[in-house]
Amino acid sequence: MNCRRWALAVISGGLLGLSVTIVGSTVDTATSTTAASTAITSTGTPTESVPSLRPHRSDGEESSSTPPPEPPKQLVVGHGFDDVGVMVYDQARAVVALEHNAHEQFTSASLVKLLIAFDALEQGAPPSDVHTMIAESHDQLAGQFWVHGGRPDLVTRWAERLGLENTEAPELPNMWGDTLTTAADTVKVYRYLLYEAPPKTRDVVLSALRDSTPHGTDGFYQHFGIPDAAGELPFAVKQGWACCTDERVLHTTGLVGDDDRYIVAVLTRTSRGVDYQTVSERLTAYVEQVLTATGVDHDSSLPERTPVRDPHRG
Repeated sequence: MNCRRWALAVISGGLLGLSVTIVGSTVDTATSTTAASTAITSTGTPTESVPSLRPHRSDGEESSSTPPPEPPKQLVVGHGFDDVGVMVYDQARAVVALEHNAHEQFTSASLVKLLIAFDALEQGAPPSDVHTMIAESHDQLAGQFWVHGGRPDLVTRWAERLGLENTEAPELPNMWGDTLTTAADTVKVYRYLLYEAPPKTRDVVLSALRDSTPHGTDGFYQHFGIPDAAGELPFAVKQGWACCTDERVLHTTGLVGDDDRYIVAVLTRTSRGVDYQTVSERLTAYVEQVLTATGVDHDSSLPERTPVRDPHRG
């Protein structure tokens, strides 16, 4: 995602917003677009946070209160990033299987499009447009939905609703990609999608995550990280990248394995002196180590990687 396009997409979204047709019957429930909206679940009852989401495990298995083991040393030091935040949630055991700096804030880049998608669908946006925004990381559509959703109020509203303790709206109202979030909050977003979102929202967004295209609409190769590290395992991902911050921002998040067993969130930032090709390869190698440390049986024989275009250059 080219952050220069964040503001441009919002501006064009505002100009085109009046011509966008909203289909009102595409979701089960809807909420007000004001910041004072009451948080409503798909059952119509108020909710304050997501940690109470139904765990995906059988009785007698490990409790989600079990502390995760210490991460391997190579995931903590010597990884090549300036900062990295990681959380892996094992849904079969209902435990955090691995975490490191999981509450460290990072610029969200396109990860915020998950919240934008939830909001847009509740307002009746065409599912096909939401699918395109997620699967292709389409900035102009994100800008239009951002405007309709109240700009920064959208993030504030959904952070309160989902109990995202360290997710903050951007200071500049048109710069949706400057939203701040964490690996732990990102895992909460995926758990909401799987267990609490209205069925139609879940279907649209999950389908889009599974249909993630190799390149975003800006031409950036977006199958770094989880997709390139997962081998033959099924995956559903939302990636994030940004060109115009003080550092290289590159994130890989999503569901990995049969029955979407693992929720994986790896957020990184690196010095701008390192090119995107190197950072992308470094992140993919890091995710391989994360999967191995978590006990995920993935194919280490990876496909040939596509050269990564630097978004600064187009």
